[in-house]
Amino acid sequence: MRPEDYINYLKMVSATNKAVSKPQFHVTISTEGRLHNKHELTGIAEQWLDKMGYAAQPYLIVFHKDTDNNHIHLVSTRIDKNGKKINSGFEKNRAIQQLNEVVGIAPVLNAKSDIENALNYSYSTKAQFMMILEAQGYKFSENEGLLNIIKYGKVQAQVNTQQVLAHMGTEPDKKRTAQLKAILYKYTPQHDLSSLTQYLKSKHGLILLLHAKGDQPPYGYSVIDHAGKNVFKGSEILALKNLLSMISNPPVDQRVLAEPVKYQLADDDPGRRTYYKAMLKVATNNYPDIRQGLHQVGIDIYERDNRYFLINHKDGAFIPLDQLLEPADYHRTLEAFDASGELESELSPEHLFIPPPIIAESIDDEAINGRNRRRKKHPRTNSR
Repeated sequence: MRPEDYINYLKMVSATNKAVSKPQFHVTISTEGRLHNKHELTGIAEQWLDKMGYAAQPYLIVFHKDTDNNHIHLVSTRIDKNGKKINSGFEKNRAIQQLNEVVGIAPVLNAKSDIENALNYSYSTKAQFMMILEAQGYKFSENEGLLNIIKYGKVQAQVNTQQVLAHMGTEPDKKRTAQLKAILYKYTPQHDLSSLTQYLKSKHGLILLLHAKGDQPPYGYSVIDHAGKNVFKGSEILALKNLLSMISNPPVDQRVLAEPVKYQLADDDPGRRTYYKAMLKVATNNYPDIRQGLHQVGIDIYERDNRYFLINHKDGAFIPLDQLLEPADYHRTLEAFDASGELESELSPEHLFIPPPIIAESIDDEAINGRNRRRKKHPRTNSR
């Protein structure tokens, strides 16, 4: 069968219920890097569709590996073969819960375990304790002496603030700070900022967090030392100016702003537009800080001449946000970006994490990169 035959069949089923104005169902599930391959993601998708009530529906699963993260698109219809609408009540919450079940994540048990583990670290402030959990995707609220630990939009556990304070240390481990100082002196000159953070995490169990306000240069940094179970102020290891002076290339935002503007996303390329809009939604909604989320999905936002741009260094995308997003989404994204200026993160979760599915309102063949693939003569990899 031709690809358009699948699309036409979905349209035919959808047409049996004219009362539903947006019957098309589109979901994107992305994994970190190459953690899951085509067959594993397809298996996850099929189990998730079953739990969401779509097992008996006609659907397409399309696998892509043309970005930093392997991902799949699921395309179906919200109308069943009897003309009835599939239940969409609390769809976003159910989508996250069901995906957690499929991949074996028990949020409450994980949160309790993560809290216990974080309390075993050596830290000197409550903020440093929270950094440990933020690195694993948690958010926080505080009420009457209790710190609420939030993930997937729900309070998963609580910890008494006094318990957090009681575990605080006073003096940093001088032997360990000397070791970390030696590591930074040895390896920082070999990397730019992005590759340095990746190298420190993968080879030494260190998370480097730069602190900045808005688009201003960083004013400080912290180091989460997973190997030694410590959290350090950067100044306890190496002065920030000394660290930045050793980095082999200037910070990425300076490199980008020095480059000529390149508009890589045209109106006739809806597949790329759909993908980047989905990734922005993941970064905004599924991480404690949008800047952390942007890092995880492999994109950046930068301001130039009072205009904001989405940038992907891997494929050369340099896209005006006001052309990519609808006005409401544009303002919501910028609000989240401005509010996140207190912490500029260069980290990724320590646990297996597949971002919650992105559920779009509509889809067509172009929106899953069809035209782009034909232009590049890439084979399709549709399943079912």
